[in-house]
Amino acid sequence: MKSQTTTIEVTPVARYEFSDLTDELRRAIKDSGVTDGMAVAFCGHTTCALLINEWEDGAMEDFRRHVTELVPHEGVYYAHDDFDRRTQNMNEEERKNGHAHVKAMLLSATSHAIPVIAGEPAFGQWQRLIFFEMDEPKTRTITFQVLGE
Repeated sequence: MKSQTTTIEVTPVARYEFSDLTDELRRAIKDSGVTDGMAVAFCGHTTCALLINEWEDGAMEDFRRHVTELVPHEGVYYAHDDFDRRTQNMNEEERKNGHAHVKAMLLSATSHAIPVIAGEPAFGQWQRLIFFEMDEPKTRTITFQVLGE
């Protein structure tokens, strides 16, 4: 069995930005030499998500709008943002991003296992691997681990 891990960096330019990572995933699969197996895409950050869906402007606009309506950024109290109350997991660069944590928990999308068939991710016709930033933009690390024959 072969196994290869590839790490990429994604730097969104704005909050609620989408980035299509499908080509990077395909490159990781090709570079691994695996033709039959599985690719795991993992995002080790708590305020962004990996989604598998259609890359279509209207669908992404709808998703962004409904997620931000469901969990607003401003005008709502988040205990995570109450630095007078909060005592855990603090650092000097801490910022108010409770909204992003709640969105990420609702989406629960830090990783996906994607079958690899004939050296390609076994996505449906319109499916793409999409990174979605929900906090202030900064460089994020995405890990692809490809396993198989």
